[in-house]
Amino acid sequence: MIIGYLAKELSSGHGTARYARSLAEAMSADNDIMVLVATDSQNETKLDKVYKVLPGSIFSLSAQIKSFFQVLRFLRHCDIVHALVEQYGPGAALACHLLGIPFTMTLHGTYAVPPKKFSLKKIMMRYVYWRIDISTTGSLYTEKKVREIVPMGKCRFIPNGVNLEKFHPLLEVKKKNNLLTVGMLKSRKGADLVVEALGLLKNRFPDLTFDIVGDQDEYSFVDNLKSRIRTLGLVGRVIFHECIDDTELLKLYNQAKIFVLAARDSGGHFEGFPMVFYEANACGTPIITTKGFGSEYVIKNGYNGYMVEQDNPREIADRISEILSDDLLAQSMYTHGIEEARKHTWEEIAKKLNLFYSDAISIHAKR
Repeated sequence: MIIGYLAKELSSGHGTARYARSLAEAMSADNDIMVLVATDSQNETKLDKVYKVLPGSIFSLSAQIKSFFQVLRFLRHCDIVHALVEQYGPGAALACHLLGIPFTMTLHGTYAVPPKKFSLKKIMMRYVYWRIDISTTGSLYTEKKVREIVPMGKCRFIPNGVNLEKFHPLLEVKKKNNLLTVGMLKSRKGADLVVEALGLLKNRFPDLTFDIVGDQDEYSFVDNLKSRIRTLGLVGRVIFHECIDDTELLKLYNQAKIFVLAARDSGGHFEGFPMVFYEANACGTPIITTKGFGSEYVIKNGYNGYMVEQDNPREIADRISEILSDDLLAQSMYTHGIEEARKHTWEEIAKKLNLFYSDAISIHAKR
């Protein structure tokens, strides 16, 4: 099968880039892969057919026009074209329509949802969802949010995977009384809620620390977060990390006793299916996260982690305390997390995608 992909970049820099790289590399084992990426992208892949021809990530009419022509130029002989990020969807969908090629798109999270108010972007996104033969998502919450605004056809749930060569237990790294969050410092990631939970636990667990890994580009959120850390007397117990490599990230996953992602719907911005879930579990780290956002698929309450309600630092604190106070529970979650991650390697996800593409091609042929 000849598969054409559109992605911002193929790297480990952030979630969608890691998703695109992992998916494309896994699919290349049995298929001929062509990937279009942004001209300014950082690419960390050995795939042969990667073309830096797409515009940046800004959703605009000019970007769609450029994407349209690049699909016509490079992907005209593909059996199917898949937009791995939503910002290239309209241009790619129109090009595929003219070429008669099946088109699909992954619905990650916030950026998959069209604006509620009438706008050019809403018109273009409405066209995308009309044009898609069958879409895929790792988050039923994302699908629900899209359907609230525009009509769309079939959508199939396919979870994200994990690369076990990169994320696995390190026997030489000992667990610490340590919490970990990985993701850009934005309100929807909920690092501030974990800080509040740590404030509630600081006296009961005086050696408990919190590592936060992620870009700090949203300065107002970061400034408020650091101010709250000072107010709660947690200076020195909350450590920020930026621009770390996978080797250091692997160490942080392994030394953490609990991975916490207190995701929330913040002004319409929300999580899709965070890849960090299986990365943490692959390293034997239990997860505490909020309901929705793909977590119901990953987390089995009391088995490999816990799900809590949104915006509830008290419940987060209670669950943290429960795991830290029960060595047998922590050990069982360690074992079960590794088992769950091993069921969701990118090789296993590639099998689901091969079937998905075959079905998409068949659906397209019947339209």
